[in-house]
Amino acid sequence: MRYAWCFAVLACGVLPPAGVQAQHRQVVIYRCTDAGGHVTLQNDAACPRGTREQKQVVDVPPPMPTYQPREERMPAIVAAEKAREQADIESALPPPVAAEERKPPPPLFQCTTWEQENYLTEDETPQERCAPLQVVGLDGAPQAAARACQGVADQCQAVADDALCQAWQRRVGEAEFRWKFAGAADDEARHLEYEQLAATLANSTCAD
Repeated sequence: MRYAWCFAVLACGVLPPAGVQAQHRQVVIYRCTDAGGHVTLQNDAACPRGTREQKQVVDVPPPMPTYQPREERMPAIVAAEKAREQADIESALPPPVAAEERKPPPPLFQCTTWEQENYLTEDETPQERCAPLQVVGLDGAPQAAARACQGVADQCQAVADDALCQAWQRRVGEAEFRWKFAGAADDEARHLEYEQLAATLANSTCAD
């Protein structure tokens, strides 16, 4: 038997015409079979004359509520959380330093990983990373399923004094990007990192 389908019919249910879903909780599905055995399913429209009609009432699920950000659903709670976070951050920051008492910022080191990725750090001890090694069998053929690596230390050198202020500005900018764009906006650890670096820059001679 062949079937002809009209209107929007889905295995999980049939949606009513536009605007009906908001007004009614049910929709009537008509199964129409003509003399040639062709079957048509249609909603809220009776079968034409000359066809055999079967009718079924289907419950239509209510529309999904419009998404609302957490800040809109519970503004007081979110505001209190942000206030607590800001208070915790401010308590961890050093107090402002008067301009005449400011000193040069701490040393920075420009480092490069084995993958040729560059970064700035205050840590003078290079990080060690695991660089993958190609594993071969006894016949010298590569073994794709095998995994091995060796520790490779990052290559680091101290930033020159005359470039230190510019490097610190870049360091602070990168921390701000990680906090606001590279992670979650509510990432307190990244927010604290940014604020601490920004305070170090603001309390140094680089802020002049």
